[in-house]
Amino acid sequence: MKPEMLWPVALVGLIFWLVFRIRYTLDNQYVRVQLFGITLRRIALSDIEFADTAAPFWNEHWCNTLWPFGRVVRLRRKSGLVRNFIITPSDRDAFLAELRGKLGR
Repeated sequence: MKPEMLWPVALVGLIFWLVFRIRYTLDNQYVRVQLFGITLRRIALSDIEFADTAAPFWNEHWCNTLWPFGRVVRLRRKSGLVRNFIITPSDRDAFLAELRGKLGR
């Protein structure tokens, strides 16, 4: 393989490596999507209408796995153009229980 053909392979590898480093945190105000502790996206708890395990067609994805089946959590927002926000925490049931506790539901 020629050296000039290696950079696309390295770039794809870097992107996959970064995707696997996405984490989700939950505090008293926000659900945060973070990469190495830097917040990339946040959803206010007050803007969440409900949370479930459905995966509708029109949504915003923040997946950290190549195989999201069985890990999908949908946060349905009250506002915004794209109201469905998809994340894939490693233990979705524990994440949903903690989120519902913070939402008071």
